[in-house]
Amino acid sequence: MKMKREGAVGLILIAILVVVMLVFLRGKSLEDIMGSGYTQADVTEITATLTPNNQSQSLSCQFAAGDQGYLDLLSLLQEPSYSRTFTSDDSGALDYAVTLTFTGSGDQTWEYAFQGGKLIHAGVTGSPKTYQISGGQDSQQKILDFLLTQAEP
Repeated sequence: MKMKREGAVGLILIAILVVVMLVFLRGKSLEDIMGSGYTQADVTEITATLTPNNQSQSLSCQFAAGDQGYLDLLSLLQEPSYSRTFTSDDSGALDYAVTLTFTGSGDQTWEYAFQGGKLIHAGVTGSPKTYQISGGQDSQQKILDFLLTQAEP
């Protein structure tokens, strides 16, 4: 009798673990990963800072809400899906490290950063979380290529 009870408890624990893993690793949208208080409707601008790996001058660009560049950038960020990850190690590198700062109407800010590989960091400024981006470095390269066409030294 005791053996059956232990087996049932074990199965219940495994089921709970599977559910937690599915929730943790399921695909998330851009709005999901940006965290507390983020809604696209509240963002007034996005500032992109591109820092080259060769330590030359950084590039930057700003996108005001509603402008075509802003809409194009959001489309690129919303195309992939994101999932939580257990690792912070990432291999791969782009020519630039990218930091996007989203400014909200109430002066709240969120960040979205990457430098190649498959990981991005996103969330409320000062406490971002690490996510895996679908498409990995290819998705990041598409975003970087777009930003390079818009950036000024």
